[in-house]
Amino acid sequence: MDTISPLTSLGRFYIYAIHGYATEVMFTAIWEFVVNLNWKFPGNTSVWSFPMYGLSLLMVEYLYLRLRHNTPVYVRALIYTIWTYLWEFSTGYVLKYFDACPWDYTPFEGDFMGLVTLEYFPFWYFGSIFLEQVIIRYTRRLYFGPSSDIFESDKNGKLKQK
Repeated sequence: MDTISPLTSLGRFYIYAIHGYATEVMFTAIWEFVVNLNWKFPGNTSVWSFPMYGLSLLMVEYLYLRLRHNTPVYVRALIYTIWTYLWEFSTGYVLKYFDACPWDYTPFEGDFMGLVTLEYFPFWYFGSIFLEQVIIRYTRRLYFGPSSDIFESDKNGKLKQK
């Protein structure tokens, strides 16, 4: 019988990176519309965002797996948000050193060194709940395995051999 194996860390990194990258493009497009009523919805990001999101979301996944049984979701979301701020500040600080930081929050209220802003706190907080409840949970259910003509799902979604 062929074996089924879960996605590797690299596979999950890739999915998380794509999710973060696409979400940032959508967020910046919506932000541009809300602030400037720009009906073109131009969204943008930087190539640096791809590895930043992939690595950061792997860390959130790690935190989720460690905290899910003994920490309420609203506390986990706060922990994820704190991690996100630390990660955004740290990576931004390094990129800024090389004049490569693609964001500057200086015009925002509650910014710190232009690298993070408290204005985004609700987005990071509620986004991390969505990330945990949807993206991480479903990504961890993905697997590499034999072709679909060998296995089928029962009514509970469990795989069984045909």
